[in-house]
Amino acid sequence: MKRKPKQKLHVQERLTKKIIARASIKGSILVAVGAILWSFSSACGQFLMERKDFPSEWIASTRILLAGVILSTIGITQNKKAVKELFTNIKDVIALVLFGVFGLMLAQLTFLKAIDASDAGTATVLQYTAPILIIIFVCIKSLKLPTLTEAMSIVLAVTGVFLLATKGEFSLAIPPKALIYGMLTSLGMVFFSILPQKIIPKYGSILITGLGMICGGIVMFFIVRPWRFTVHFDFISVLAYIGVAVAGTTVGYTLYMQGVADIGPVKSSMIASIEPVASAVFAAFLGTKFVWWQDYVGMACIIVTVFILSIPPKNPKIHFHPIGKHNKEKEKSEVTK
Repeated sequence: MKRKPKQKLHVQERLTKKIIARASIKGSILVAVGAILWSFSSACGQFLMERKDFPSEWIASTRILLAGVILSTIGITQNKKAVKELFTNIKDVIALVLFGVFGLMLAQLTFLKAIDASDAGTATVLQYTAPILIIIFVCIKSLKLPTLTEAMSIVLAVTGVFLLATKGEFSLAIPPKALIYGMLTSLGMVFFSILPQKIIPKYGSILITGLGMICGGIVMFFIVRPWRFTVHFDFISVLAYIGVAVAGTTVGYTLYMQGVADIGPVKSSMIASIEPVASAVFAAFLGTKFVWWQDYVGMACIIVTVFILSIPPKNPKIHFHPIGKHNKEKEKSEVTK
């Protein structure tokens, strides 16, 4: 039997594959670095709270405003027209405020409170139950049962949280406040993922996130009233605060979002699952001790859950139209109209 000759790739297709390959490498690195910076930020926050007696509320309310100003400045500089369009649409402004308050503010404040009540590693792992809550929300909204993969993910996540929180016994091995704040962080991440779905494509992720942080930061500022707390800065605490507000919140998020633009949210979320592992490593340097099988098996269950939920479909439908053919089909469709 004669072998069929290999079909030559179209020039446009070959060029596209090269661009995608390069973007994939760059995007993967950016996402990984961004996730590691998030975990580094968590460890810095734990250091400030445990070693320097910084109140978690003060850190949360000031860092979100600082990061919001930085990201908003970048977003406005990149696209001034989008700002005018945004503030002439009342529905989009309402969506922005809800995103900032119930998404960003809730997630950031409760995350630091969870660290304060436990440690950075535990708080980071607890927040990774957010994908499970998103699945439950989508199933209720669409009136459909979860798939087998989603059901397995729910079981793994619940098992992981149970082992981490109880050490396999029916009594909390971590303070109840830590578990509550961790679950609230997860809920905030659900709002963070769902609320801005319509406005981010219209105005850009950096601008919406920056303005959302400012909205959430202003509300948190008056709720927390950071001026009533007394904090003492020294050289080490300044570096740690930069790690929280700039390295983690601003730079980390910017790198992650650029990575998402390069490789997409599915692969990005899978690579970002390095965050809980990195957080545990950073937390170990701060003196956090983990019990071998309960803590590590619990972390492994939740990390595996994130991987399962992030696996792309085996046979994605990709339609490629060479330039000439695409233009001809477009012309025919316009004529028939």
